[in-house]
Amino acid sequence: MSVLHPALLFGLALAAIPIVLHLLMRARPRKLDFPALRLLNNIRKQSVQRMRLRHLGLLLLRILVLVLIVLAVARPTLPAANYALTSSELFRLIGVGVLCAGAWWAGRRYWVSEAKQKHAQRYRETWLNAGTIAAILLLALLLVGWPYQRRVAAELTSPEGPRQLNVPVAGVLLFDLSASMSYQHENQNRLEVARRLALQQIEALPGGSKVTLADNGELRPLKFLNEIRAAETRLQKANGLTLRDRALSLNDVVLSAIQLQAEDRAQILEENSATDASDRYVREIYIYTDRFSSAWNLDEAERLKAEMERLPWLRLYIIDVGVEGGTNYGLSNVSLSRERVVEGSLVRVSAEIINQSRTAENCLIELYLDDGTGSLIKRDQKIVEVEPDQVGQITMSFPAQGRGVFQGELRLAKSDPLSVDNAVAFSAFVEPREVIWIVSDRPDEAFVWQQALAPRPLVERNAHQYEVSVLPSSQLNRSLEQTNGPRPGVIYLLNVARLSEGTWERLEQFARTGGGLGVILGSTRVDQVNYQDYAQPRWLPGQLKVHSRATPSARLEVSRPDHPVFRYLDQLNALALFTSAEVHRYWKIEPAVESSVLARFTDDERTPAVIARGVGRGQSMIISTAVDLADAAQLKNWSELARMGWIYAAWADQTTRFLAGDLESPLNRTVGAPVFLDIPPETAQQKALLRMPGLRQEQIAVPLRSKGLVISTSQPEEQGGSTAETNQNLVGMVGNYRLLFPGTDIPGYGFSLQLPDQETSLSRLSVSELDELFGEGRWQLSRSFSELERSVLLGRIGIEAYPMLMTLLLVFFISEHLVANLFYRMDRA
Repeated sequence: MSVLHPALLFGLALAAIPIVLHLLMRARPRKLDFPALRLLNNIRKQSVQRMRLRHLGLLLLRILVLVLIVLAVARPTLPAANYALTSSELFRLIGVGVLCAGAWWAGRRYWVSEAKQKHAQRYRETWLNAGTIAAILLLALLLVGWPYQRRVAAELTSPEGPRQLNVPVAGVLLFDLSASMSYQHENQNRLEVARRLALQQIEALPGGSKVTLADNGELRPLKFLNEIRAAETRLQKANGLTLRDRALSLNDVVLSAIQLQAEDRAQILEENSATDASDRYVREIYIYTDRFSSAWNLDEAERLKAEMERLPWLRLYIIDVGVEGGTNYGLSNVSLSRERVVEGSLVRVSAEIINQSRTAENCLIELYLDDGTGSLIKRDQKIVEVEPDQVGQITMSFPAQGRGVFQGELRLAKSDPLSVDNAVAFSAFVEPREVIWIVSDRPDEAFVWQQALAPRPLVERNAHQYEVSVLPSSQLNRSLEQTNGPRPGVIYLLNVARLSEGTWERLEQFARTGGGLGVILGSTRVDQVNYQDYAQPRWLPGQLKVHSRATPSARLEVSRPDHPVFRYLDQLNALALFTSAEVHRYWKIEPAVESSVLARFTDDERTPAVIARGVGRGQSMIISTAVDLADAAQLKNWSELARMGWIYAAWADQTTRFLAGDLESPLNRTVGAPVFLDIPPETAQQKALLRMPGLRQEQIAVPLRSKGLVISTSQPEEQGGSTAETNQNLVGMVGNYRLLFPGTDIPGYGFSLQLPDQETSLSRLSVSELDELFGEGRWQLSRSFSELERSVLLGRIGIEAYPMLMTLLLVFFISEHLVANLFYRMDRA
């Protein structure tokens, strides 16, 4: 045990005062002259013995009261251990009290009351009280005190034993730089508060300490600084620590800090092995965070917890700089009806409105659009009422104008403490209509698929998305040979019986250079030998075997609901309805090794129904049943898929967009994710200018013979021979980005980055989740520097005994008061 104020221990001499007072003021039996001296002598002996017992007990209580007062003021500390009673120890203590109380009641009823004279009863009562107290103390020591001291002694001899206050500290100061740390309260954001607390903690470190600064802005090797003042200098600089829209998980940074502490300790132990095998540092990690759940990865908590269990000598302190009961209004989860649109079509942009407060709020949402010069101007606004702690929806529409990238923002016209999510950016690309060829020898079979892609009412209003043409198989080869005219982005072979070898070769070249080929098999006219000989072994997703009748009728079962072909239907919860359509006939397909089965039939053999395969820069797909209603009047149609209405049309649209490559490079991404721009070949080796938020711009090079340009904040990875270039540290902020080619006629490209949906959620880590991350009892939580001081004191020296001493002082003071009152009352009697 150590004492924070050892000079005050001289006050223990005050414990002699009750002894002196008892010696000077002790009561003496009064002398009475009565004839019956023998009887009085007997009474005198009993009174003296009784008074001695009472005086001794009262003297001890008063001495203990003074000793406890002096010790409490001196603030002694105990080595770190669990000094609280366990449940079993507490139950045993209660049992001892109940047992002795019962024995005292029985003794008073049957032993004390048997005495006929009053002085004899008082004499017996005194001995009964003293015996009861002695029994309580003895049983408490045997049943509670002995197991208690063994348990505490075992904890004190563990590797986390007592420490010295003046031992140097090896500390890692870890800062959360997530966007949520920009929360304003009392004219300070959370990072400014963390910086101030860290400076106070550095100043309070013992001499000879060493520290390092870490953050989750980027993952880099950690090492202790040679001079502790260097850490203070960096913290005092305005740009020493900056908040990031893209921040790493704190799990990874804490693991790096743990690794640094373990390696440094092992090195010191190895250097001192010949003289002293102990570490000369107290090792601590300080985490300054707002405790928002979004900064942590609870799915990987086991790894972090295992590391903490492996290093029992490491202490971890969490400094919570967040605001309890905060409020936030924001926008998240922005989405567009289509990211690639044709000029003049209507674009719908949707977002969620977050109300993290205790009152309903009328939120004014403003729509800003690009005016063609790169500036955003206000075009529309709406007011949406959002209930407390609920999420509202906002949808606004605008016509797509011009060619190339088209950008805008949704803004929440309201000030709140967390403004980083008050605006969300979005991008769309306006391009000519995608040309689709449907190759079919029977126009009635192609009619339904054609109307799903280009409905006649939309064509009449010039609002259709695709330019669809139907041509017979005999014209396909000649059409592919032509170099003038619009080239198709997707070609569908709908129940095509056979093609020439040259036509198959041109289709393969079409797919390998970025086109999409869809093969729909819904007729017995299909010549499987022709498909096998010229197409399937090299690049089609599967090999035709035989057509079969489903008895009873089969249905589709989607194997990959996350695939772009089915993802949209899955988001709308429409897959169950889509897969309820009956299938009467189908082709049996043997999938190629390189292909992916997206859906199967529910027959006994689980026959593949939708199969996809990448071919060079393009895609190929097989749908092994009919998508038309030809011969439905004679009940000879192969499937009922075409009867699914808007779900069928949505599936046809998503399938076409996948084959055209529109879904491979989304223009609206979460910040931190790699961005892939599908650029045309004429941009190769061009110098491009990337315009970023905050009026920044960077010149980048477009690689030669690249499928596209990858812009990423992550480290480059091997991409299997792809020549796409990775540009780092360019897309770390939310907002709109533009890729321009100055001095050329090449249209600009662009994309938008948003915060993760949960980044600004005010959900905070609970105590149980902190235990899940670090282990129970392995962390200390503080909200101010004074609390941090107490937590650090607990880790380095031990537990301050002041609360326990005050509890004992209260118990003994009450006992002294009761005994004194009882003593003097019986004296007066």
